[in-house]
Order: sequence, then structure tokens, then C-alpha cells
Amino acid sequence: MSSNRLLVALRLAGVVACIAGPGAAFADPPFITGPADPNYTTLFQGASAATFGTTFGFTVGTGPGELHVSTGTWTDPAGLVFGTALGTGNLTASGTTTGLLNFAYGIDATSPSSVNARDYKWGQNTGTNFTTNTALDTPWNGTIFDLGGQANKAVVFPIIDHGPLPNEALEYTVYLTDDPSSHSLADWHLATLAEVYMQGWQEDSIALADGYTTVWTLASPSDTFRYVSVQGVGSKAFQPLSGDEDEIDAVAGLTAEGGSVGAVPEPETYALMLAGLGAIGLAARRRRELKPK
Repeated sequence: MSSNRLLVALRLAGVVACIAGPGAAFADPPFITGPADPNYTTLFQGASAATFGTTFGFTVGTGPGELHVSTGTWTDPAGLVFGTALGTGNLTASGTTTGLLNFAYGIDATSPSSVNARDYKWGQNTGTNFTTNTALDTPWNGTIFDLGGQANKAVVFPIIDHGPLPNEALEYTVYLTDDPSSHSLADWHLATLAEVYMQGWQEDSIALADGYTTVWTLASPSDTFRYVSVQGVGSKAFQPLSGDEDEIDAVAGLTAEGGSVGAVPEPETYALMLAGLGAIGLAARRRRELKPK
């Protein structure tokens, strides 16, 4: 390959890397490795990774099929897009947290805007299945979100208004679908708890009301769906519960790799793309000028 062609190829590769960058560069923080990890019994609002293992039967670790538990906070992948609730739908109440460290809150007029952004304004959905029997789940009765693109995972940002944890932070069940109007459970795909961030999305010194941020995943990484239901209580909620509803601040879809769904390149990425394309054009022009006539 000539030096000019090599230069063009390298710059093309750089542009491709810029395009692929947002969402693809997401990296998980360290997760607890298991019972021998010194953080396995570290308490966050009364619960620890050990609670997930001894009380709820999870195998906590970093391997496939194990529950990944972090003592840190959730980090947004580049271009994270929050899901949009399909109208008021099945919201039964909306509220605003006024005390980030003492869980104080007020009730607002019920509105889908309460669950469309991560802002301590939250929505509530009343449960219809108070058992662990998945056959009794009714995800069409949950709060249903358009994720803006095909997702394999969903990250849920709950609000807690009282203890105990982890129950109060995981009082919902997550399903994905491409047919949000269906009342057939066969059209809904149950997600399972895969990741827990025990300080939520803000450090506990700033906020306790954000509880635990959780990531839910489908059984196959090749399965993707556009809509997600967050149903109050349901078969995957932590039982027994201290209430019959959830409090959800926001939800977002993720790819199987943990990147953003429906994200568009950020302004800096566009600038890099244009710079790369300009360099390619210049190289091509120089190649034409150097070509023997």
C-alpha cells in the first residue's frame, strides 16, 4: 500500500472510531468479587452484598450469571437517553423528593413528566401481583416507557421514601416488549436483576433517597425490544414488601454491552468526524496532485 493510501486508511479508521465511541466505551466500575471480598458485608442503608446472597439467594460475583454488586455509584454511558412514559398510562401518583438525606417528599398532580427525567420527581405504580409466580405478572399494568431504540437491558433509577433496604429499592418487576398494548404475557419478556449500584446515582453523602440503581437484563444478549414496563411489585420484587407500589424516577434502555440506546453523537464527536473527513479530503487531493499526468 502506498504511503498516501495508508494515511487515508488510518484516518478513515479514526473517523469510524469516533462514530463508534459514544456508548461503546462504557466501562463498569469494580464489582464485589464474592464472599471473600472485604466489601461483601459493607452496609449501605442497612444492607450489603451479603444480603443479596443470604436473604435473596443470589450468587454475588463478577462472572456470567452472577449478580454484580458495586459499592459505588452508577455512571451514565455516553449519550444516555431516558425513556418516555406512554401517557399517564398506569401511573397512580406522582411526587417530588424534598429531602435527599431524610426521604421527605410531597405528592404532585399525576403526570408522565414525573418519570421522564432523573430529577427526584417520581411516579408510582400500584402492583397487581404480590407473589413470586411469574404467571401472575401483568406488565401491561405497569408504567410503560418508550426507550427510543432497541434495548437488551434497562437501568432503573428508583426513589425510596422509607426503609427497609434493599426491599424498598427493588419493589418492582421489569419486562420488555415490542407490543406495549398486548395483554398476553407471551408478548412480554421478563428481565432479571443483573447489577446493583448501592449508592444509587449520587454518592450517599449527597443523597440517600436514590436508593440502589439497578440494571435488568434479558436472558439472551441478542434479544432486543423498544418498550419496557416497570410494574409495581410483581414476581421479581423483593418480598416481603412494606407497601403495594413502587416509586420510579426514570428508566433508560441499554445495549447488551451496556451502551446507550437511541443515543446520537455528541457535538465534540461531530467536530472530530468533520475534522477526520476534512483530513481524508486533503489527503485525496494531494494524492491527485502528486499523480503523474
